[in-house]
Amino acid sequence: MATPSDTRPPARLGPPIRRSEIIERAESWLRPSVPYRTTKFHHNEYGIYRTDCSGYVSMAWGLPARRGGLDILGLTTMSTTIDRGDLRAGDVLLRAEGSRLVRHVAVFHEWTDAGETAYWGFEQSVGTGTVHRRIVYPYGEQLHFLPRRYLNIA
Repeated sequence: MATPSDTRPPARLGPPIRRSEIIERAESWLRPSVPYRTTKFHHNEYGIYRTDCSGYVSMAWGLPARRGGLDILGLTTMSTTIDRGDLRAGDVLLRAEGSRLVRHVAVFHEWTDAGETAYWGFEQSVGTGTVHRRIVYPYGEQLHFLPRRYLNIA
């Protein structure tokens, strides 16, 4: 299902990246967990990124760190909507509609069960910072989260 954001040309993509690299980069903010802040930055071996959810995904996808990464709407220009059955490690569940207070993104790692009702996901979240946790598909009881894939997966 295409959305208007799927038809816009992407801004500057990062270099091609393998799924295993996305997971490795996502795990890097767990050692130790990085606190969530919309106005702060975290510096590690992958660069300097904003410590909100979209800054975290920008880092995991290897996007240029200019201004600390993209916002949620910017991430939609770097990705395309996929079907639930196509989700693989390094894809995301993203909510782009609504205000900045409800927009969010989590990195898909793997399904927790054969019925694909929940998945292990990485996220940067208010109150917890960086976590790797079990998330009911698509994102708990919340609606409007769509599976998306980064355009420059190697």
